[in-house]
Amino acid sequence: MDTQLGVLATARVHARELLASLAVIAVVPLLARAAWPKFSEAFTQFGFGDLMSMLAGNGGWTDIGWEVASALGLIRGDFSSYDSLEVLHPLVGMDLQFVDLSSNSHPPMSIPLWILPGFIDYGWWLSFWVIAAVVMIALSLRLLRVPAYIAYPLAILISLSVPGKWGLVSTYPVAALLIALAWRFRNSPATSGVSLGLFGATRGIGLLLLIYPFAHRQWRTVIIAIAVVVGLLVVAVAFEPGIIGQFLTVTRASIEVNMQRADLLTPGSILARYGFSEYFAYLGALVIAGIALWRKQELFWVLNWLVLAVSPIAWFHTIVMGIPLLVIIWRSGKLGQVLVLIVAAAVVAQPVNPFTTLVFSVNWTVFVVAGAIAILFCPIPQRDPLTLFSRNRAAVND
Repeated sequence: MDTQLGVLATARVHARELLASLAVIAVVPLLARAAWPKFSEAFTQFGFGDLMSMLAGNGGWTDIGWEVASALGLIRGDFSSYDSLEVLHPLVGMDLQFVDLSSNSHPPMSIPLWILPGFIDYGWWLSFWVIAAVVMIALSLRLLRVPAYIAYPLAILISLSVPGKWGLVSTYPVAALLIALAWRFRNSPATSGVSLGLFGATRGIGLLLLIYPFAHRQWRTVIIAIAVVVGLLVVAVAFEPGIIGQFLTVTRASIEVNMQRADLLTPGSILARYGFSEYFAYLGALVIAGIALWRKQELFWVLNWLVLAVSPIAWFHTIVMGIPLLVIIWRSGKLGQVLVLIVAAAVVAQPVNPFTTLVFSVNWTVFVVAGAIAILFCPIPQRDPLTLFSRNRAAVND
């Protein structure tokens, strides 16, 4: 009886916390709209002018705006979701101050997720998205059992950093939340399956995380995740029958162009810049992951690191997607805490104007290297046995 009462009390606390978060999302953009005309100059002087401007509904160039523009290109018969941003940005009303011939490099099953915001005024939904992204970062921490008095202030501090501010107007907070949900509810087929499916749909390479439920013989989780991915792909193909061919051709060309950009400093792009194949970086990541698994490190987090390490494109604000892994590394002991502090130093050392220097995106490479050291040398042991390889075929699955 006492246990049941404790569970109910905990559920009430979490419900109140979620309602409070929703209230913040609803109220903050309205307050920003009221404050912006009077205090815009002050916000700008303190370096938060762009962030407050978006909260106040003034729009601007954003990664998430690009996602919605691609979704509108999907449902508009005279456009393609893989047209360049130069072609698509007027559809969403995003103000583009420069020529950008890049195309969306995300898989086709990710594009239908962003159709709905396309029917709402860009400035309005963006203002709510910005504060919702802060809440998503905080909830990612809370799902990993970080106390509320640490999670929410830390989420605000992360959001005020240069990578954090850019991360708020991207899909990376969603990715962090999905990873945290998949881990926290790893024994719940519905929640874990949908989370892994959405993460795989939005990242492509993120489908590697399905190895985790497969290795634990959680077949319903695998089926639900695959159903989510296939369902989204069917929607995309229904609107644009040639979308898979477009993805395979346009995306590869876009990745090759981005790999040459001076502001991209991933392990693969660094090798390519010095005349080596980027695939050496991916092979090295596979070897490191294999050694970590041989040492019986937790499969989920090894896969999470591998997904991030082999991502061909990762900008300075992609670090937001690594927040769940950083929490796990911090808890692994003193070495893990030192590694997280090194990554944090790389994050806060970002220049104010990231487009004028090569330094800013080095934080991603620092994160990948720190993660490699952590999964090799920090104690992150398996929580549950890999029942796929167990001789006991009567092992319980979901």
